[in-house]
Amino acid sequence: MGVAFEGERAEASGLSFGPAPDGFDMGLFDIAGRDPSALSERGCCFWLSDTRLDASGPERVFTARVVQLVTGSDGLQSAASFETAFNPSYERLVIHGIRVWRDGAVREAARPEAFELFRRELNLERAVYDGRLTAHMIVPDVRVGDVVDTAYSIIGTNPVLKDSLSTSPRLQWNTPVIETRVEIRIPEGRAISLRPFGRLPKIQDVTADGVRSLRWVARDVTPWRHDADSPPWHIGYASVHVADTVGWDAVAGLFSGFYDPPAQLPETLETATAGIMAAEPTAAGRVVAGLRFVQEALRYHSVGVGDGGFRPRPVETIWETRYGDCKDASRLLVAVLRRMGVEAVPALVNTRVGPDLEHEPPNATAFDHCIVRASIDGEAWWIDPTQSSQGGDLAHLTRPRHGWALPLVADATLERMRGADIPTVCATLETWTFDKKATMPARLEMRTVYRDWRADDMRRWLANDGRRNVSRRFRESLEVEYGELVEAAPLEVIDGAADNRLEVVELYDVDRPFKALDATRMRFVSRDDVVGPNLRDIESARRIEPIDVGAPRRVTCERVFNLPTAIHIDPWNIERTGPATALRSALTWRTPRQAVHTLDLTVTRRIIPANQAMDHFRAVREARDFNGVSFLVAVRKDRVVAVDGSGPHNDNWIGWAILALVGAFLLAGWVTQGG
Repeated sequence: MGVAFEGERAEASGLSFGPAPDGFDMGLFDIAGRDPSALSERGCCFWLSDTRLDASGPERVFTARVVQLVTGSDGLQSAASFETAFNPSYERLVIHGIRVWRDGAVREAARPEAFELFRRELNLERAVYDGRLTAHMIVPDVRVGDVVDTAYSIIGTNPVLKDSLSTSPRLQWNTPVIETRVEIRIPEGRAISLRPFGRLPKIQDVTADGVRSLRWVARDVTPWRHDADSPPWHIGYASVHVADTVGWDAVAGLFSGFYDPPAQLPETLETATAGIMAAEPTAAGRVVAGLRFVQEALRYHSVGVGDGGFRPRPVETIWETRYGDCKDASRLLVAVLRRMGVEAVPALVNTRVGPDLEHEPPNATAFDHCIVRASIDGEAWWIDPTQSSQGGDLAHLTRPRHGWALPLVADATLERMRGADIPTVCATLETWTFDKKATMPARLEMRTVYRDWRADDMRRWLANDGRRNVSRRFRESLEVEYGELVEAAPLEVIDGAADNRLEVVELYDVDRPFKALDATRMRFVSRDDVVGPNLRDIESARRIEPIDVGAPRRVTCERVFNLPTAIHIDPWNIERTGPATALRSALTWRTPRQAVHTLDLTVTRRIIPANQAMDHFRAVREARDFNGVSFLVAVRKDRVVAVDGSGPHNDNWIGWAILALVGAFLLAGWVTQGG
């Protein structure tokens, strides 16, 4: 939480009280005979959401009003709590009213002494400080049946953006709202672009006295319910993006001057850079060495107070303090690379909605991250100095996957970030050796090779938690499926740094590999470590939004079963495809006692359109049907014994491939292949 200010101190910190702007409706809203109980959710019925952004005057003014009826006790807490945030460095908060209507009478609850201002950093755990204040007030004596009516304005805008306009008001919510109003006021003649989303109401476009008013009103709109795993850039609800009509070059021009390199590097930085140049004669080697140098030298810490959210600090300050955010790290890396003769520029990206930037009207708030574009022989290499524990030479370095980037250069335009081919990010060889005695432990060896971003993630985990804790977590995750395990050897890590390949070797004795079914039968079931972790179960009868299945990738697992006796099981080779997936499941025999199950899953693309959702759900179900192996064991005098024959049988108890390993006293004919 942080420091709280009350009363007069609150006013001194940017909070004041006053009437609403001229023309903004503050009258009692008429619900026109609607039944509030039919529109209530979680104890509240929202009557009105009214917002106005006025960019027609000398100062930007955003005004908002919300009117809600408390219909049940669950709504008391939210309705009686007013809260909004603003940045006191360049914004002022004006409270226009916090009124409570009851039985036809109105009571004004807003008083200076009732407000507290909290410096509550919402991203504190990510070491991000933006200096915003939260104005908070508990509205006294609110009861079921009351109408709570709040209104306020935030005045001002970040001077770094030089009055740039970019706003995305919404007219459809995830809860019923009787009426939503949105108005945007701009000077007559100001060129703007509109990008509509969803079922946007018809615009009311009126110009009077030199001011152009754009207004939308939505009434009785069905709430928008988000689907699980929809792309972060997908907007299906009614909304509109309003932005100045400018080019990406103008957007780049707002920020490019902040990254100019210094005339000379600080002395100790110059010495370090000279050392890299001496050790790395090639441009590719210098890019990677310079990148790792900055990654290791800087601790991530962002102070976005004032214009710090858009402007990096001087190189001298960054180097002296050894901390910084993405802007600082990129400015430092650009300075280092240029000193070594490598062409490098900062580039703006969006980590959430980057793949959709090509459809976005150019605007100054389109980005949330800064990286670096290094150019070698005309080829662009995108690198992120805020990452850590990255392996690989330049060709094998994990590439940022943000879709589009805006290099901060003259005549800038969006550039597509070239992605790598679909990487095999995880390949596991799992070897099981079962004892002839069914009650004896089985030996399990797992050799997993991680590549690309998965290799970097593993390095980061090992570096931060240590090998002992990583080993413990691996063992505990296996014990969820197999029961108690004993580590037969310490965790082995083999890091092929040049090709960004990290191999982890685990060796266990599995105390009870079989689960007893009765006095004479036990069953083994392999763990789902391919399909389940990569394809979430989000199946629903209806789907209205696209599905985001993550970056294209390939995951493989080969399971080798060294069985205690020879048996007969028919092999299989099954392939299943979906809109964004390809799966191969195969069982082969190397020897009469050694079976091999191969599972190969490829996510071929990131986004699945909503109209292909049912095909995707079908593909996931089929993938789960073949994602593992289960077999029965019959024992006689604590020994696994073989029988003659094994025929087909329709037993889809788990939907996986079923192997039969049964004793002479059991009926022949267990499943040889599931589906």
